[in-house]
Amino acid sequence: MFDSSTGSQMPHNAIEAIPTPAVSNRLKIARGGKFYLGLWLLANALLWTGCLLYIKYKPVSYTSKWAINVPLSAASTSNVTLPGIGQASSWSDSAYKGFSDPRENYRFLIRSDDLLRVAAEQMGMTLAQFGKPKVRILDNSTIMQFEVNGATPELAQRKAETLQKTLETRLAALRQLEVAQQDQNLEIALGSDAQKLATAQQALTDYKARAALRSSDQLRDITSNLEGLRRERAQLVAQLQRDNAQVRQLAANLNLSSQQAADALALQSDQLFQQYLANYSQVSAELTSMSARFLPASPSVDAKQREKDEVQAALLTQARAVLGRPISLSAIERLVLTGGGSSSSASQRADLFQQLISLQTQQQGTQAQAQELDQQITQLEAQIARLSAQEETLNSLERNVKIAEATFSGNKTRLSLNRTDTSISYPPTTLLTPPNLPEDPRIPLSSVAALLGAALGSVFLTTGMVTLWRHNRNPGS
Repeated sequence: MFDSSTGSQMPHNAIEAIPTPAVSNRLKIARGGKFYLGLWLLANALLWTGCLLYIKYKPVSYTSKWAINVPLSAASTSNVTLPGIGQASSWSDSAYKGFSDPRENYRFLIRSDDLLRVAAEQMGMTLAQFGKPKVRILDNSTIMQFEVNGATPELAQRKAETLQKTLETRLAALRQLEVAQQDQNLEIALGSDAQKLATAQQALTDYKARAALRSSDQLRDITSNLEGLRRERAQLVAQLQRDNAQVRQLAANLNLSSQQAADALALQSDQLFQQYLANYSQVSAELTSMSARFLPASPSVDAKQREKDEVQAALLTQARAVLGRPISLSAIERLVLTGGGSSSSASQRADLFQQLISLQTQQQGTQAQAQELDQQITQLEAQIARLSAQEETLNSLERNVKIAEATFSGNKTRLSLNRTDTSISYPPTTLLTPPNLPEDPRIPLSSVAALLGAALGSVFLTTGMVTLWRHNRNPGS
């Protein structure tokens, strides 16, 4: 070949000794493929070696599981009947009605640092060493599931048991605190109610001490007595009317007017008049007998006549005093001795007069009883009028006492009932499955993640190396 720079012919073997650009690129490609393959192998070896060493020497953990049941608290009502006072009721409504779940509160509680620190202290661990449990709430149920890890199966089980006991202890303390707060509020209300009851009772006692009315029963008894007296008076009035009718009938049988019957009864009722009448009848009979045996001018007849005149004068004087007006001897004889124009015998007339006198006496007694009853009725009516004015005040004071008693007794009963219900905000739990003793170690998620990361890193390394190798293989492209 001719050399243009020197103008001479070059030897043939010299041409073969100079490398061409194509041969140089083939050498780079050959060296580049081996380089990237070695680099890929080295990077993957380091990546997988680190991943396997991490998995091998990572501490093995065991998981203890357990489950509890947390039933929802439903609204409850307790009724207690208080004799003579009323009815007391205690209403406990659910604190989670319609918008929350107590299990969420329990989840927060068991994962709180405060409770975990207590459990860790009981295990002789720090909070970081003890770790936090995993909590799962099963939908459409009242069940909660817990998981806690430990380096050994026994340690995991003991941690689970300690955590469950700590949770139960904390729930019991919270329930007691809630009941104590409720009791405190009820005790304050109970103290106020007791004071109101004492004030109402004292006001009622003071009023009874100065008022004539002691109770509503007293007024009812007086009213009942008044009604009884009125019925008795009505019966006496009816009896008096019957007696008056009988007196009028007897007066008609005796052929006497009402005035004459009244005069006859008045004379028959006077003892002194009756004595004068008896004396007059005896002297008249003696005079008649002597007149039949002696002459009218006889001294004996004359003396007896004077005696008769004296007795007659005394009889008329007493009759005038009884009747309040002068009356003749013939009128007296007609009223008490004879029947006038009647054909009745003297014995029949005497019987009728006896009946008339008896009726008159009965009539006077009935009239006296009626008058006495009228006085008693008037007194009771006045007393009822006075007591009725006091009854409204008494009823108001008694009503205040009953209301205070009902309120006090109701709150006291509610306090007693409230102490039996301690699960309003913190419903009771039931241990469904106790913490188990795990048999197989737990495959940690970090190990799985390490394997996935190593595999993903290997893919990225392969992709990168292939891309670089292809780029160096075709540099002009």
